[in-house]
Amino acid sequence: MKLKITSIFLFLFTLSFFGQVDSYYTIVKTSEIDSVKANAHYELGWLLKLNDLPAAIKHTDSALIIYKGLNATRKVALCQFQISTLYRLSGDFKESLVNLDKFQQYVTSVNDVDNMAFVFYEKGVIYTQMGNYEQGLAQFYKAIGITEKSGNIGLSGSVYNSIGVVYNDLERYPEAIESFEKAIDFYSKVEASGEFLGDVNNNLGDAYKHQGYYDKAKEYYISALHFYKEVESEWGISLINMNLGVLYTEKKEYNKASLYLEKAYKTQKKNNFKTDLALTLSSLGMLYIEIDNYTKSEAYLKEGLALKSDNKTSKRELYFEMYRLNQKRSDYKNALFYHKKYVLFKDSIFNEENTKNVHWIKTEFESEKKDKELAKQELEIQKATTQFNYLIGLSTFLLVSILLLWVTFKQRQKRKNQEIVTLKREHQIKTLESLIEGEEKERFRIAKELHDGVNGDLSAIKFKLSSLLEMNNKVIKEAITMIDDSCQQVRAISHNLVPQSLENFNLEEAIQEYCNHMDAIHIPKISFQKLGEHIKIGKKSEVNIFRIIQELVTNSINHAEASEINLQISCRDHLMHITFEDDGKGFDSDNIESDGIGLKNIQSRIDYLHASMDLISNQDGTSYTIEIDTQKLNDH
Repeated sequence: MKLKITSIFLFLFTLSFFGQVDSYYTIVKTSEIDSVKANAHYELGWLLKLNDLPAAIKHTDSALIIYKGLNATRKVALCQFQISTLYRLSGDFKESLVNLDKFQQYVTSVNDVDNMAFVFYEKGVIYTQMGNYEQGLAQFYKAIGITEKSGNIGLSGSVYNSIGVVYNDLERYPEAIESFEKAIDFYSKVEASGEFLGDVNNNLGDAYKHQGYYDKAKEYYISALHFYKEVESEWGISLINMNLGVLYTEKKEYNKASLYLEKAYKTQKKNNFKTDLALTLSSLGMLYIEIDNYTKSEAYLKEGLALKSDNKTSKRELYFEMYRLNQKRSDYKNALFYHKKYVLFKDSIFNEENTKNVHWIKTEFESEKKDKELAKQELEIQKATTQFNYLIGLSTFLLVSILLLWVTFKQRQKRKNQEIVTLKREHQIKTLESLIEGEEKERFRIAKELHDGVNGDLSAIKFKLSSLLEMNNKVIKEAITMIDDSCQQVRAISHNLVPQSLENFNLEEAIQEYCNHMDAIHIPKISFQKLGEHIKIGKKSEVNIFRIIQELVTNSINHAEASEINLQISCRDHLMHITFEDDGKGFDSDNIESDGIGLKNIQSRIDYLHASMDLISNQDGTSYTIEIDTQKLNDH
């Protein structure tokens, strides 16, 4: 059976928020079932790792012994992985690697490709803390090669965070910051815990501090401290106290530096955080050298050198501060001795071959991603991931069920809101449609009355007056001429109210006839041009588009004092563009009078057509650009 450590991490982290420590202690003391007692020891080992490291190791060892007695192979492997992590935190890297190798053997035996990424990641962390950056980076990039293919976003963030730490130690700060920012990008895609966010913010603080950007470094340290306090991580809080102490030492604010470093020292010593304790002791040594308290400095530095830690970085810093201390005391013999020790450790980290190999490893990784071998590995990872899906589904069933209930509720609520919006929209469209249909009916009624009533009466009057022409009366001739003009005006009004061309022909022909007619009887020269495909829309939409153009032309003739009007309609695919321009005097589009009925009518029809309109008007003229999606028309 294969493991999914990410699920275990998430589960353990969740337990810590509900105060499970006391419950597990009760189980350990009272349970008579070995498997239940072993599980409680195991959980306590992980929960206590950042607060009471010795107790965490003790509980995990107890779980391991019980599981071995039960022949629970998978549980034994999990304990070995956990013990490896705990020994790494304590600074015992050799013991950490021994247990990690045992876990790797189990993962290999069950072909657990996904969890192999955790093995590579942990080994990378251990080698890095031992000062072996070449091996550390090689392990990190092996882990990335798996996580980026399997989609383990959280672990990808942790790996890039650790790669940034390597570049920080190698004083390649731009590359370090780039890696940390990648880590934050990955963490932003998942609900990363405060512990992970604390780590990456702390590391960014280190990168900026080493470059002398103290204010920016302090911001990141304070942010990291917030995250560590959120998860009650004594290890993380002590780490930030140490880094703030170093920062204030470099700024020569020694009282603040002493306060933070002493806090870190007490916490790390109590919890046996050897790796960080060694760095804190070297920082305390540096602080007391700066304030000329050589006795206290020597005590802290010797305490640091006496620690059994394989961390080369902390040893290097301790030897360097011992060299400075003896130089201050004019003890040049001891100063030379410690300087040689310091150079030895520094060279082991910064030698030219190591630096070249670090660059080569990164380049090799980036090119390897394009190899056929990586494609083959991707298939294997996908196959392994598929095999894990069943177990993952079982382990997360309860959580998924709760999430599904929540999502279902939200979706129902969203659908109801959408239905309300749709109903409101449909009501608005129906109201607008009713108003427009009513307007068209009223136009038809008025046109019919003008044609059948007023125009008929005028024709009858003209006939009777014509019979009197034999009298050669000049006044009668003038009256007949005036009646002819009135008849023409009535016919024009009737035609404008209900254009026969729109009823008998298509929109393009109706607009062309209307423009020709208006060009013949009015001063502005009116030009119409049609481009693109044939216009295929319903009669209701044709009427509304015709009325918009009719209103635009009328407004320009009556108000713009224009000498030329240009109208263009283009149609491609399902988009229609109407461009109307005149060279009139324009108007202030931001200050339109409230009784501007024409523009309100245009906007109402634009809304009905689900169209959009852009208006530009100044002293050089007025321009309208209207875009209509014919697929959205109500009668399409």
